[in-house]
Amino acid sequence: TTNLKVNLHTIDLAELEQLIQSWGHQKYRAKQVLQWVRDQGVSDFQDMNNIPKKLRADLQKYAKIGNLVLAVENVSRDGTRKRAYELHDGQLIESVLMPYEDGRNTA
Repeated sequence: TTNLKVNLHTIDLAELEQLIQSWGHQKYRAKQVLQWVRDQGVSDFQDMNNIPKKLRADLQKYAKIGNLVLAVENVSRDGTRKRAYELHDGQLIESVLMPYEDGRNTA
């Protein structure tokens, strides 16, 4: 069996409301969750401090925020960050963020 999680960046409000209610939570929580993800840019369910712990646990189990999973991160002495992200199909993509002394960052 495949463990497919709902993507909180792509689900619509009505569908999330229905899903959250099926988990035993109040409908209005769906709007709060989407505000955290879409408006506040939260990437960790534990940062949603006005969401009950039980709902955060359900979200952790049944939902995801985005499609990328950080697989590896290496940070060098100069602050350069090299990351490998795992896609839903197991393939990896890499990124590099290079900071400069004048405050710029280049990816």
